[in-house]
Amino acid sequence: MFERFPTPARGQLLVLGVCALAGALGELSGAGGAEDPLALLGWLAFLAPAGGALCAGARIALFPFGLCVPAAWMFLLTLSVARAARGPETPLWAACALAGLFALGWALGAHSAVPVRAAGVLFLVGLLLAGASTGFGVLAGGAELARRHPHAAARLFELSPLVLVFDCAGLDWGHAQPEIYARSGVEWFQRRPYPGNLAGPTVLVVGCALAWLASRRGAAVPAR
Repeated sequence: MFERFPTPARGQLLVLGVCALAGALGELSGAGGAEDPLALLGWLAFLAPAGGALCAGARIALFPFGLCVPAAWMFLLTLSVARAARGPETPLWAACALAGLFALGWALGAHSAVPVRAAGVLFLVGLLLAGASTGFGVLAGGAELARRHPHAAARLFELSPLVLVFDCAGLDWGHAQPEIYARSGVEWFQRRPYPGNLAGPTVLVVGCALAWLASRRGAAVPAR
């Protein structure tokens, strides 16, 4: 049944391995020390779109081989949770969200002339979206922005990939982090976390649909 799925070339296997192993960098350090599953989950939220773009640039089909990368990340997260005292309450929906972000990155990187650059841009955009509502970690303007422009602050907060992934994991990321809560001004606007059982599968379906549309428009740029 797998005859129509050709075995990846050596270069493609290398890209798959690099993307999968890059997820382990999230195990290095976190608020709970090394092997903190919440720090790992946050790292994977940033890494997923970039990893998808790299795989698309290497002409790795999203299914079945591309999705092996987020599957490897979730295996790593499962091991991290088993060794720690805390972790996501609904890891399945978090896995759906991460796979959806990976597929979205695949769709955006499918026709990029420079896959590494596309991956870097997606990673940087994720960091910017995560820090926009909090003053990028060093500015104290987040709460002031929320007081004056609560709707703008709410939109900025919702755009953070951390908010999406942590909500799907059953963790209220904003309220669980006092410094984030104060800087983003969450107290100045009403917000309910995304229901993970709806948000996670929705992100996965939308990401895969966009990847399918991208693949229909033409083959990905050959790896160099």
